[in-house]
Amino acid sequence: MYELTSNPDILKCTQTGAFIPRDSYLWPAEWLEANTPAPMPPPYVLHSPEHYQAIRAAAWDWMTAWVKERRYDTIETCCSYFNSSVPRYRDEARAMVAWRDAVNQELEALVVAAPSGIETWVQVRALLPQPENFNWPGEVSLPLGTGESAVLE
Repeated sequence: MYELTSNPDILKCTQTGAFIPRDSYLWPAEWLEANTPAPMPPPYVLHSPEHYQAIRAAAWDWMTAWVKERRYDTIETCCSYFNSSVPRYRDEARAMVAWRDAVNQELEALVVAAPSGIETWVQVRALLPQPENFNWPGEVSLPLGTGESAVLE
């Protein structure tokens, strides 16, 4: 029996644990004509600490992508404006802190009572608080040409 790997030109023999490149004399061409290799296993055991860490990392990447779209370098940079004297910066930071905290609390709740059948990041993301549900201020469009001014969208 064989198992797929992340490289389509390498199979893993499940009996020996050997990795077999396509150009090897051990490549099971005849076996593959009549059989299908097992799918590549996840890099962690489901509901293990590694699984939860992978989900947490994906959630952090998701939140980071959101703040980068709002022109911040990181979540931490956005949150650092929490007490800013500029209302828009302060409001963005407070929305980010509220969203981050809500996401983290929901992730903790999912670890304590993992719903049946919820295993992937895509499935978990759908259960998490969505950024649109928080009080983000309008984004500012910066001037692009002579005579234009910044306008709240």
